[in-house]
Amino acid sequence: MFNPAYALAAAVIWAFSPIYYRGFLEKFDFLGFNFLRNALASSVLLIPAALLQFGGGLGLGYAALSGPLTLACGDSMFLLSIRESGASVATPVVYVYVLMIQLVGVALGQVVPYANLLAAVLVVLGVFVLSKGAPGGKPRTRGIALAIGAGVMWTIGQELIQASTAAGGNFVAVTFVRNGSAALALGAALLLTGRFRRWPTGISSRDYAFIGAIIVSDLVAGSLFFVYSISTIGVALTVILTSLSPLLTQVASKALGKESPTPLDYLGGVLIVGAIVLAVSL
Repeated sequence: MFNPAYALAAAVIWAFSPIYYRGFLEKFDFLGFNFLRNALASSVLLIPAALLQFGGGLGLGYAALSGPLTLACGDSMFLLSIRESGASVATPVVYVYVLMIQLVGVALGQVVPYANLLAAVLVVLGVFVLSKGAPGGKPRTRGIALAIGAGVMWTIGQELIQASTAAGGNFVAVTFVRNGSAALALGAALLLTGRFRRWPTGISSRDYAFIGAIIVSDLVAGSLFFVYSISTIGVALTVILTSLSPLLTQVASKALGKESPTPLDYLGGVLIVGAIVLAVSL
């Protein structure tokens, strides 16, 4: 039976977490913060994954590949994009990965639906509108380029998630392995680059508790809802529902007083979300 609840829950969670991440990135180096995200998430998921039994060896292999690509590389670029351009801009742009997923199918020999061509035009228009920004505001080119790069990484990673669940990977174990492999990759990067020395000081335990709550809601609850939704209703429907997240981010960032999206920003977000729904539903 079609159940949209899990994908919609992920969409709501992922709408709010980027808004708070921008504030955290004022204190943390982006690699260090992304390491903290994935290390904490994998620690929380270790016992549930073990209790449910890992199983699905090949499936977990795909998950282990997805982690460094999606969560280490892709999310690091997304975090940089948030820092550069704000969550209300970075989130709509990174969701062009949904159209990229459709294009992967084309590259594998599938017929190009006319809806995809129209969706591509809408995405280009949406990104162009978002790139304009407010008059006299900070240029957004670098932030948008980083978000598009993150979208490329997410495209590859999401296909690996579907392969992982299709090969018998338990959705909790898949989520754990993705986070764990990403944490290992990011930890190695921190050591090799010496960025571990940039770990911030003076952060209170109360602040860490709040940061941890946001991270767990994002990478544990949101990811579990997302992976489980893919395993039950498939990538296409899951992505349509979670693509509501960019517009929710724009509205929430304004309501919370964290950012001030312009009418053009909302228009860009609407164009991109419209393109996503069009590309995946037809």
